[in-house]
Order: sequence, then C-alpha cells, then structure tokens
Amino acid sequence: MFALWTALVAAATSAGQRSVVIDGKLLSLPASADAAAVALPIDLLVSSEERTILATLLHRAWTPRDANTTAAYPEVPILLGGRAPDLDLEHAGADIHQRLRLLLWRRPERIRGLPLWVGIAARQGGLRPLLPPTQVPAATQDALDRALADFSFGLAQARTIAAQPRLTWVELVEPPPGAEDLLVELPPAAEPPLQPTAPHSGSPPILKPLPPIQPVAAEVISRPDGPGQRVALTFDACSTLDRSFYDDRVTRVLVQTRTPATLFISGRWAETHLRQMRVLAENPLFEIANHSYTHPHMTEVGTERQREELLWTQQILLSFTGRLPRFFRAPYGELNAGLVGEVAQDGLRTVEYDFPSGDPDRHITRERLVSWVLAKARAGSIVVMHMNRRGWHTAEALPDIIAGLRAKGFVLSQVGAMVDEARGSAAHP
Repeated sequence: MFALWTALVAAATSAGQRSVVIDGKLLSLPASADAAAVALPIDLLVSSEERTILATLLHRAWTPRDANTTAAYPEVPILLGGRAPDLDLEHAGADIHQRLRLLLWRRPERIRGLPLWVGIAARQGGLRPLLPPTQVPAATQDALDRALADFSFGLAQARTIAAQPRLTWVELVEPPPGAEDLLVELPPAAEPPLQPTAPHSGSPPILKPLPPIQPVAAEVISRPDGPGQRVALTFDACSTLDRSFYDDRVTRVLVQTRTPATLFISGRWAETHLRQMRVLAENPLFEIANHSYTHPHMTEVGTERQREELLWTQQILLSFTGRLPRFFRAPYGELNAGLVGEVAQDGLRTVEYDFPSGDPDRHITRERLVSWVLAKARAGSIVVMHMNRRGWHTAEALPDIIAGLRAKGFVLSQVGAMVDEARGSAAHP
C-alpha cells in the first residue's frame, strides 16, 4: 500500500538537492541547511496549515520564537539557502544543558491540498545560564523522534520516504482537541511597550556568582496567618507554550495603580525577555521569585535536575535584579515532600496559593474573573494569575480586582512582606 502513494527517486537532481515522489508528484528539495558552516540534513517534510502546526506543537509544550522580544544571546542561526526558518520552535531537552529545536521552511508546493514545509529537528547542546551555548546544533534522532511523537497527538500520519539520510513525511490534518485554544491573539497595544528607565548597554547582564547557599526550613506557604488584612497578587511568567509571550498591559496596570506584586519567573523566560526583565527588575513594586528554568514537571525529574532548575534560575534572576530570590512556585502547582525538601536545601521557600484566579480558562469572562477573586479573597490570601498569555482576561480584569480588593479594606502586598509580617506576629504575640 505504501508504494501506491509514495516512492523515492534515488538520484539527486543536483548538488545540494534531493528528489522524492509523493502522491505521484516529483519534488526537488534542498538536502541540507547551514548552521555556523555545518550542514544539517533536512529530515522532515510536513503537509499542514501553519495554524494546525502551531496549535499541535504548542499543545505539546513547544515554544515558538517571539519576534517582539530580545534574548540574552542569539541562537545559532540555521539557514536554508540563506533564509531563516518561517517557524522556529524550541522544547526542553532530556537534561538542562540541552534543548530541542524544530525549524520549518514553507515551500510553494501543496500536497493533498495542504501547504508543504521542509524542516530540521535539531538538538542544541552546551547550554549555560545567561550565556551563549558552547556547541553548534546537530540534527539528531531523539529530536526527530520527539517532533514526530508530538505531531502524532493531532490527526496525523507519518511515513519514512527516504533513507541515508532519513526523510520523514508527516501529513497533519487537525490539531489535538482543544489545542487551538492555545493560539492567543492579543488586541493591538494601545500604548508603546514599557521601557526600562535606568541606562543600560543593551547587552544581557553579567552573570553573577551565587553566594553560599543557606538552607531554610522545608514548608509550603499557601496562606500566611498574620494580623493584617494583606492579600498578595502573584503572577507567573513561564517559558512554555505561546503563553510565554508577555502581556505588557498587566505590568502597566500594576505600575499605574501602584500595586505591589510577586512575580514568579522562569529562568528561560528571563533569558528571552531582556527588555521586560529590566522593566520588572528595576521597579520596587515587584518582588521577583523563582519558577524553575524550563518549567518542567518538577516532581517527575531527579533531584539533580531539580537543583539545576532552581539554581540556574536563582543565578539568572540575581544577575538581573541584584537580589537573591527568596521564594519558589512549582510549575503546574505540582509538589511532593521530596521537591519541597530540595527547594529548602537550595535556600528557597515554596509558595502555593489558597485559590487560583481562574485566568487560564478562556471561557471565564472579565466580569466572572473579577467577581470570583473578590468573593474568594480573605486576609492572607495568595492569588495566582498570569502576566503572559496564559491569562486570557487578566489585563482587562485587573483594574477592577485591585480597586475591589482595596475597597474591601485589603492591603495589597508582596508575598515576602506578608510572610515577614506573619512571622513577626508569631514571634511577638
């Protein structure tokens, strides 16, 4: 059956090209792309609409490049005939020193009525916090296998259509159910993006060494029991999905209303959002806290990886702010005793929340979000929201949430101030 719909033409048409036949159509395709003078073989063909590709891969925790941000260092460029990829996505690797990259270039041809893309699945090794990698990307089987496995979550079929080097064709017709909900389209910005006020060179901050680690007591803070009427608004910025894209409107509301907040930021997010990190780091309203480096399921990785995720992020955030974060929030809210213990050994206290705002649910309207938060908040509450696109209506709801909480007599606070007040009260009853 396979031979009825695809066959390989063995001879290359010219240097740097290879020929394949799909559904009786002869295609002459580039054989490789260039990465710092190293040839990387084209190992993937995808027939699909761009929206379907993005929805499927976002659903599987691939992160596309955001053209509106500046990273600490440029990725090693991978060019096809001098042309940058039309889609460039990354995914956490098997260990913290590597990540996977998927690069796709759109072709003029269509196969079975769908646009055709040529691509490379590569592994980028030699990663270091806030510094350029020490290695050139390499096309690897594990990177390709990961991409193929993640495409399979949609309505897809994959066939190997050539060997030496292997070339796989994927026909992706539909994304997984619900995946298109991840394709967020923010309204056009009404104002220019916030800019840091302190002078800077435009280069990333110099990586600062960590001071000696001072372990703390292992605990999970969800609602400090202090004497005041404090409520902490907390916001997560994580490096997964297109939700890693930043919603500047959230920060603008906090600044305009003079609202203190605690921001849980992943190390990779910080590395890829230089301007935004400078804006946040210089403002004393914001307490910067640790949200891991790559946003993994921390309870599913080993102790060594947990420690790397925490300490890489500590070093990155210290380099931006000059202050060592005191608190950690686990990705996905997943905790166990082992993780809480490791966090404490690394000098951090684990923070949860006593209720979620619900802002990741696109079906919760601005009005419902406001009424829910105002109804649930009580003295000591820690509310979790999102300062990136995971919060569908956060920016629209935030002014009314802030005004409503203050009208009820609550003092909006950073987590650190709330915890310190509760501890001071316990020490001096």
